Amino acid sequence: MTRRKLSAQDHGRLHLFFTNFSNWVAKWTGSHWTFTIVGVLVVLSLVFLGVERTTAAIAIITLLMVFVLQNTQNRDSAALHLKLDEMVGADPDARDEVRGVESKSEPEIRELSREEGNGQATSAPSP
Repeated sequence: MTRRKLSAQDHGRLHLFFTNFSNWVAKWTGSHWTFTIVGVLVVLSLVFLGVERTTAAIAIITLLMVFVLQNTQNRDSAALHLKLDEMVGADPDARDEVRGVESKSEPEIRELSREEGNGQATSAPSP
């Protein structure tokens, strides 16, 4: 039996499915109804299945949720950085060095922050 490699189209479909799925999960799990439902399920699980099985189920679900929510957060962060970079590029007074600052090291970010504080960057006048 040969293994079929994922084509670019299949990869795109899988990526789109996971994107839509993670968005749906993030929205659904962020509601107060989910908190209520899960609370009831945990209590019922503790009563009928015991602490050991309940703990194992919670650990597995938590691990999966970390990856789903991290995917959602990564996309949200990337979109926000793209928007901010566009704004920096459009403002003639903005420093080009701050574009893509999220990929710089912490010392580089602190240095850029100090440069801003020393008045080396153009800033709006105080009211």
